[in-house]
Amino acid sequence: MLQRLWIFCLAILVGCGAVSDLPAETPSAPLASPNITATATITLPTAVPTLTPATPPASPTAPAASPTALPASPTTPPASPTQVAQPSIVAPSYPAEVLFTRNGALIALDPANGRERVLAAEARDVAVDAAGRQIAVAYGQAVSIISRDDGETRTLVSGRAVYGMSWAPDGLSLAFAAADDPPTLPLDWERWSRWCATATVYIVDLPTASEREIGPGCDPVFAPDGRRLAYTTSPAMQPDFLPFPGQTNAIRLINRAGANAWNFATADGSPRQGYLVYGPTWSPDARQVAYQRFLGYQALVDINLTMIAGSSEGGGVPALAGAGWHRPPAFAPDGQTLASVEYNFSDARGFTGYDVWSLSIIALQGERREMLPGGDLTLRGQLTARIPRVTAAAWSPDGNALAVIVPSAWNPDADRNAPLYAETTAGEIWQLSPQGEPQRRLTTLVDYASPLIWAPAGWATAQMETGAVMFPADWEVLPATQVDELVAVGNGRLVGRRAVIDPAAVDETTWPQLVADWVTVTQAEAPYRLPDGSRLITFTGQAANGSAIAGVARIGDGAIIVSCAPQAEWPLYRATGIALAIAAR
Repeated sequence: MLQRLWIFCLAILVGCGAVSDLPAETPSAPLASPNITATATITLPTAVPTLTPATPPASPTAPAASPTALPASPTTPPASPTQVAQPSIVAPSYPAEVLFTRNGALIALDPANGRERVLAAEARDVAVDAAGRQIAVAYGQAVSIISRDDGETRTLVSGRAVYGMSWAPDGLSLAFAAADDPPTLPLDWERWSRWCATATVYIVDLPTASEREIGPGCDPVFAPDGRRLAYTTSPAMQPDFLPFPGQTNAIRLINRAGANAWNFATADGSPRQGYLVYGPTWSPDARQVAYQRFLGYQALVDINLTMIAGSSEGGGVPALAGAGWHRPPAFAPDGQTLASVEYNFSDARGFTGYDVWSLSIIALQGERREMLPGGDLTLRGQLTARIPRVTAAAWSPDGNALAVIVPSAWNPDADRNAPLYAETTAGEIWQLSPQGEPQRRLTTLVDYASPLIWAPAGWATAQMETGAVMFPADWEVLPATQVDELVAVGNGRLVGRRAVIDPAAVDETTWPQLVADWVTVTQAEAPYRLPDGSRLITFTGQAANGSAIAGVARIGDGAIIVSCAPQAEWPLYRATGIALAIAAR
């Protein structure tokens, strides 16, 4: 009899996670940020029965008993069900930071309070993953990966000079260009051509440290969905009048496996196509690619066009006509504005230093016409601002500001046609509005033409014994109703982790049933395998409240992780959503 009671009560304890009226506990450690609010718009019903062993039906006359106790008398009230331990919350370990170099060292600046910290003693180029957790630093003949959480550093590439790096949104792969010798910075037509002519593009998968050669070229950049890579092929020709190979190449798109390559845009040296194409950049929704087209010398100036085209069509239309050589264009986080930094290295006035740099901001609505030496040109969008003497620009993670590098003692109202800042000494970082209006100086002693990145803030972590999820600090962690589940919600978005009893039994057809209380999947793409062995599946469907959502499900490591957002917002949120799914553990 005691043995049967023992088995019976164990079944009750195992199945208690499915009871719908369990009292919720307050998380054991509240988030440190004072801005945390309960913004959940998705409600979760009780747990999916297939994930938790079923509770045997209890006899109406047999109250629950302790496994070691005798049966309770009829006058003894039943014992309360065991409460599920609530997750502990760990606040983010770092804020949003502006990354730049000072005397060659990589510095992280907190623009909110001006605090700075040294991340690396040397940095030629820098790339931050979508989650803001990993920083790739190229220096000397190596690339190191720095964890922003604890500063731990490990070498990823050695024996080659690297410039031009891009993270896949899942943070599991890094694309880069490498050659025997580094480029001479800042880049212009000749310096870029000499570098790209000797460089090769690679993708390295971090979990396995395996490396794949993509092909000769440079400027690799992953799409926000992580499935495609854009890069620039090496110049194929050296005209008689040039001392370097500076003509005829392409922007090429290729899938992550290195297959199905096609030329998205080409240059052949003709007046219409120009000498070179370079500097591709994906829009946040991956539907467009912006790039630079160098037309070359026309009417005493080298003409450069900033182009935009659909990522499935290629070609494109110009959005900006500028002079000299340009840095890769930068989309604002909402994809509606483009920033392009111009380096007029062949300035006909003889200007040098900061005086030959400028920033243009284009709102990508409507069109306009401008006069060029070859005639009138129709351009996409409206020119919002043209700000002189800016050598680099980076959007804030929320798109509400721009960080720019300018000369020391910069006066934004100074005469742009006078040689006032001819030096190449250390400059300053300023914050601008999205329309280009100067707001405040952030720091000084910044290397001339330094790299510049505005990295996102860290995520908070909800931790239980069975696993953890990471989420933006202004989200809310929902009360745990079972020990194998963690859910965080905010602004109509969700990230949830649920343990799977038998991972081998989960496939592309069965996984939606296991998270049916979170999302109703109406359409799902075929899964693709990530470098860590897990499978990622993109889907569309409905949230528990009936709203339309889109997201990704990651299956692996004994768990299903779902990350989703309102369907209309998902294209811009996709890279972050994928990063959240990968960060769960």
